[in-house]
Amino acid sequence: LNLPMIVTIGQAVGEKLGGKILVGQDTRVSSPWIFDLLQKGISQTSATVANAGVIPTPAIALLTKSFGYSGGVMISASHNPYEDNGIKVFAADGTKLNDADEAQVEKRIFQLLNSPQTQEQTDDIPRQHISAANSTGWAERYQEVLISHFPRGKWLAGLRIVVDCANGAMSEVAPQLLQTLGAHVTVTHASPTGTNINSGCGAVHVEALRSAMSNASADFGVAYDGDGDRSMFMSSKGRLMDGDAILLLMARRLKSNGLLNPPTVIGTLMTNFSLERMLRTEGIALTRVAVGDRFIFEEMLRTGSPLGGEPSGHIIFSDFRLSGDGLLTTLKVAQAIADDHGAFEQLVKEWVESPQLLKNVRVKNKVPLETLPAIQTKMSEIHRALEDRGRLVVRYSGTEPLLRVMIESDDAAENERLIEELLETIRQQLL
Repeated sequence: LNLPMIVTIGQAVGEKLGGKILVGQDTRVSSPWIFDLLQKGISQTSATVANAGVIPTPAIALLTKSFGYSGGVMISASHNPYEDNGIKVFAADGTKLNDADEAQVEKRIFQLLNSPQTQEQTDDIPRQHISAANSTGWAERYQEVLISHFPRGKWLAGLRIVVDCANGAMSEVAPQLLQTLGAHVTVTHASPTGTNINSGCGAVHVEALRSAMSNASADFGVAYDGDGDRSMFMSSKGRLMDGDAILLLMARRLKSNGLLNPPTVIGTLMTNFSLERMLRTEGIALTRVAVGDRFIFEEMLRTGSPLGGEPSGHIIFSDFRLSGDGLLTTLKVAQAIADDHGAFEQLVKEWVESPQLLKNVRVKNKVPLETLPAIQTKMSEIHRALEDRGRLVVRYSGTEPLLRVMIESDDAAENERLIEELLETIRQQLL
């Protein structure tokens, strides 16, 4: 993301969405600068900008829809280090742009980049933050929309929660809302400096949450990622309960309340086989889609399923049907624990994941795997070796230059042997 690119993204998005666009950002040091450049690009069109300031990604999705904006933009690189940043675009209904609209915006971006006027327009832009006016009140509006779906009053009174905010967009809004609802909240990593987002904390570094839990008498803990669209939970004894475990908790709760209709949960290729097996014993089906909350959301719309998510902590509920929201998931889990603390403790006792071995290979280029016969042959051999006892998943990361290789079966030694065989082939072909 360089200066001309950001300005042209703003112009292309402004042309596509029109009207008034709600723009938010996370706590990275580069986010205010990117906001100013986006705003300049959008100002080249008929669209205008409403500055939501620092706010979680799901808040932009929710508020765009709730307040009738023509679209939303979030400046964030999610769980990545502070050096990275990115731009997410939402349609008027709060969902991510579909493939056709995304392709149209991308085409327009490159048309603008090739225009001589673009360089002239960006020559006078300083490389520092210019302004951040009119950003007050949006976090409160987000809180109000969320709590409108829950009981009134301090219904979390008595619950003790440890919250790791990853020094990100949840640093103020999450502790504040949980305390407003009556919970006793111990807050960690909620002092963003611009360079400490996701650094040794949050949903991708849960050891920090475990450490905080060891020093607090809490009912549960939760860790968010930098932009707040995912959440990882921990039991009072320090047991990690990832997205798969939370899906099981929520599926059981929905079914017991007669709300799991159809009796199907949407997961991904990375969903642990144990979840599929445990859901099946309770008459609940698991449907797998590609990794990413966008694909989960699309399948929920297609099938009418009320619940979906992935191990990384993106959980989607049908009463919002937008994208993963770490704070919403926290409220749902807290409500379940407040209503029946024993159900959560029982889940902690019985939740046993099938052994998964995940390795990442850093690549320079994401060469389509189907064009590499040697890798395809080795993958076929592993599929045959595992048969119905396990799974192999090989895919490129959507946000990093990584090829992710995952093998899952009850035989940990076999997992290690098979994955090393495949990694050797991958290194020969890609590195």
